Amino acid sequence: MKNWLTRIAMPITVAAAAALSGLAGPAAAAPPTPNPTGSFYLDDPDVFGHDCPGFRVLAQLTGKSKEIGLSRDRVIAISPATKITLTGPTGKSVTYNITGTSHVQNLAGGGKEIRATGHNLLLVPEVTEGPAPHGEEIFFTTGNVNYALTAKGEEARLFSGPGKAVAVCELLK
Repeated sequence: MKNWLTRIAMPITVAAAAALSGLAGPAAAAPPTPNPTGSFYLDDPDVFGHDCPGFRVLAQLTGKSKEIGLSRDRVIAISPATKITLTGPTGKSVTYNITGTSHVQNLAGGGKEIRATGHNLLLVPEVTEGPAPHGEEIFFTTGNVNYALTAKGEEARLFSGPGKAVAVCELLK
């Protein structure tokens, strides 16, 4: 599961779209990848490694995801009919349709520029250094947002754009 589409602020487009593995060349589609059938914790290092500050979040995914490799080092990750239910420590839960699409441009040096459109879940880790430190959070986004990752999969730029974002952790307390 570690290679799913979120490391840092990658949408779980929510991710569950398989690893932005830099498919290049003419359009090439991988077969759809089913999401895990059981519940899992988002902070599990083998999954995403991030969730809400101070408490664990249990997740349950349904649906499938797929990557489509395009020319010029681009990838589109899609997750049709994908839903996620997130449950906090008190039993409060939220369910989102996360059917958005992530358009990924692989950059020289291994970084990635990502434009997430539609309904996505972004897992944002705590960043304590650099020009824009911020806490760990989960965001449900609608519309268009973009962000960048380093070659190591770390946040190079926090998401921004005209899309709307809901901070999910507060809803799960």
